[in-house]
Amino acid sequence: MSLSELLLIIALIVLIAASIGWSYKKTNLISIGLAIWVLADLSAGLSSLSLSTILLILAFIAFVLGAIGWRYRKVEMIAVGLALWLASIVLPMLIH
Repeated sequence: MSLSELLLIIALIVLIAASIGWSYKKTNLISIGLAIWVLADLSAGLSSLSLSTILLILAFIAFVLGAIGWRYRKVEMIAVGLALWLASIVLPMLIH
C-alpha cells in the first residue's frame, strides 16, 4: 500500500465522518478531507514541478485555510480549492 493510497483511505474516512454530521471544534471536516485527497494526488506525482502541480499545491493551501475557518471577505475557500483543483486538471489538457 503506497502513501497516496493510505491518504485516500484517510480522506474517505474523514469525508464519511463529515457526511454523517460529526465535527471537531470549529474545523471543517469536508475541507480537511478534500485537502487530504489533494495531498494524495500530490504525493503520487510530485516528481516534477509543472503548472498542474503548482495549482494542486494552491488548492491544498486553500483547503487547509478553509478547514481552519479562514475567509477573505465573502470568498469560500472550499470553492477556491475546488476551482484550483479543476484548473489543475483542465489547463494542462488545453495547453497541450
